[in-house]
Amino acid sequence: MKQAKLPKVSVIIPVKAGREIKTAIAALRQVDYPLELIEVFISRGVNPSRQRNKAAKKAKGEILYFLDNDSEIEKRAFKRAMAIFLGRMGPVKIPQTRGFSLFPGWLSNLIVERFFSGTIYKGNIGAAGGPNVWWREEPFWASMAGIVLESFFVHFQMAARYRPIGLIHRATEKELILCNLAVRRDIFKKVGGFNESLYPNEENELLNRMEQLGYQLIYHPGVLVFRPRRQSFKALLNAFFHYGRGRMEQIRVEGVWQSLALLSPLVLLFYLLGLVFYHPWFAFLPLILYLGMGFGSALGFAARKKKPYLAIFLPSLFLIAHLSYALGLLYGLTTDLKRLKGRGKRAKIKVVKVKEFGKSWT
Repeated sequence: MKQAKLPKVSVIIPVKAGREIKTAIAALRQVDYPLELIEVFISRGVNPSRQRNKAAKKAKGEILYFLDNDSEIEKRAFKRAMAIFLGRMGPVKIPQTRGFSLFPGWLSNLIVERFFSGTIYKGNIGAAGGPNVWWREEPFWASMAGIVLESFFVHFQMAARYRPIGLIHRATEKELILCNLAVRRDIFKKVGGFNESLYPNEENELLNRMEQLGYQLIYHPGVLVFRPRRQSFKALLNAFFHYGRGRMEQIRVEGVWQSLALLSPLVLLFYLLGLVFYHPWFAFLPLILYLGMGFGSALGFAARKKKPYLAIFLPSLFLIAHLSYALGLLYGLTTDLKRLKGRGKRAKIKVVKVKEFGKSWT
């Protein structure tokens, strides 16, 4: 890529009071991208959606790049993401999918072609992103959280948010994640920014609005950020509960079910409750099928990581994660969206520019 034609990038990082930003800033200092084309905003407050919107109003770059305070961006991520917007997506050596459980290669490839691929049309790309990964040594529960998030059995298409899957392709909101997301600033402004009543899932609803206007969303498995996983069992369950809550609140805002697959954990929950009252032998067949699929996924992880105990431990963890998500879906039916939109409205949001275009770091 010719340096003169690279777009200016406005990086936006929301952070709560007292939280550190050193990790994200240290990684940004190392990116392989012209220093003069980067500006960085830190937005402090208690409503991340509003924080991002307020920082976006001050941004001057052609591209808004959203990170979290613990996102360590990979040094080539900016160049790879900008190549998407410039229509210069060539072959790149990147980590590929590490298989789907014990499926043979041909079946794994079929899954990639069916769920993680799409034609890209030049000229109407609105957003691009890639997975957040963590390949360093970590505590036990953090490693378990990483497996659950990466599991195709648990997360289906959303597993692409947590490990590189497939090649560069047209995606949906299910594959992109806000801790590693680039959006054209003009389109962000055109669609009205983030819905401030949503957190999480504010990016999912935004991306759906962009798609409805005809803009493409692009997934690039080589646009990486490194981000640590949940550090405890409780934190993992809490995360899945809030993922479910956020998804249901998104559905209520949009007024439409985007995918029946998103309801499957809820079906599982009601099915298990039904077994308490109706339990002939044949009623257990769906449960046996579910556990068998979970065991197959667990065997795959056990084999790849060379840890046999995962084959026994993971199926129950997969089930607990699905049920936590289902409970979050139910809770999301009861929340007051107007109150959520007003969350932190009186609290002051402080936006600080820590790096300006054309200048060095301060």
